[in-house]
Amino acid sequence: MTKYDEVMEKLEVTPEMHARILQNVETQMAEPCKKPNRLRRFAALAACLAVLLVGAMALPKFISSPVPEESETMIANGMVEVISKEELSEAVGFPVKSAQSLPFFPQSIYYTSYWGEMAQIDYANGGSMACFRQSLGEEDNSGDWSEYPAQKSLTVNGCAVTLKGEADSYTLAIWQDGTYSYSLSLSAGQPASVWESIVEGVA
Repeated sequence: MTKYDEVMEKLEVTPEMHARILQNVETQMAEPCKKPNRLRRFAALAACLAVLLVGAMALPKFISSPVPEESETMIANGMVEVISKEELSEAVGFPVKSAQSLPFFPQSIYYTSYWGEMAQIDYANGGSMACFRQSLGEEDNSGDWSEYPAQKSLTVNGCAVTLKGEADSYTLAIWQDGTYSYSLSLSAGQPASVWESIVEGVA
């Protein structure tokens, strides 16, 4: 019998030692399962730090980047707003006329090109407003399809003008000159005699 065998025969394992051995074995077996969790935590922490670092580097550039100046033109749904009748003529490709004999003095005038095909000029002074439109062709460009109780026809500068409104107070005029179509609407109705001078003043 070897010394190892003699020692093993004399070795006694008490219940307390047995319990400690089993506990150590369980602990050793459980440790490998904990390492991946720690690695995942460290990986997630490293990813968060990387995102924060990139954000910290990009933020100064974003803050210091110059804000683009507002353009003098505004493009939305085919609309281009310009600052003068000359620019409006360039935008639509033909010489644009304007209403120069309105029944009120306009304090604000706005010039808008629609799809580069129709010119619109809006005039305003408080609650008084007017909208003038000009386009190539002979179609009604007013965009107003309301049923008016009264209509009247008159001839101005050799053009047949149709007035629409109520009784002797008309708010819309439509006419053509063989090349362009025109329309002019007013917020307040005017008699035919006033409309005659308004249409004559379109130049």
